[in-house]
Amino acid sequence: MNSVQERQREPHGDPEAPITGPSSELGASEGASDAGRAHGSDREGNTEPTGTDSRLTVLLDSTQQTARAMLDAEDALRVLREHFEQTEDHETQADIAASALDLVDRQLELTRERRHKLDGIEGRLWSRRNRLERLLISARGTAWWRAHHREF
Repeated sequence: MNSVQERQREPHGDPEAPITGPSSELGASEGASDAGRAHGSDREGNTEPTGTDSRLTVLLDSTQQTARAMLDAEDALRVLREHFEQTEDHETQADIAASALDLVDRQLELTRERRHKLDGIEGRLWSRRNRLERLLISARGTAWWRAHHREF
């Protein structure tokens, strides 16, 4: 477990952090008055994503775009590799290697961006988990936490 997880894992975390209602801890959309609205539907039949749903849609779209860009770069690298192997001229090989380096740098950038987004998601999930634990400890006592404590 890394130091971020250890800090986030602490069940009592920030003593000043408010314990909010169970619906917000369970992931319901802000301001949703019923389960139907929490999932983006209302009485008029509107099924547009809202709150958590729209964030999930953006996350999935971003994931698909990143995967597509990584695959495109891999395809381009394969073509460059084939061209490199068929070329005898060292200057042309150097040009091909420079192009390949640009593609690998782009893949590294995409990977860093993706990792940053995933770290943010993990942080929010740990925070939510810790708030839920605090709520349950408050409601059921520390004996509950000891009996249900899980190592991650």
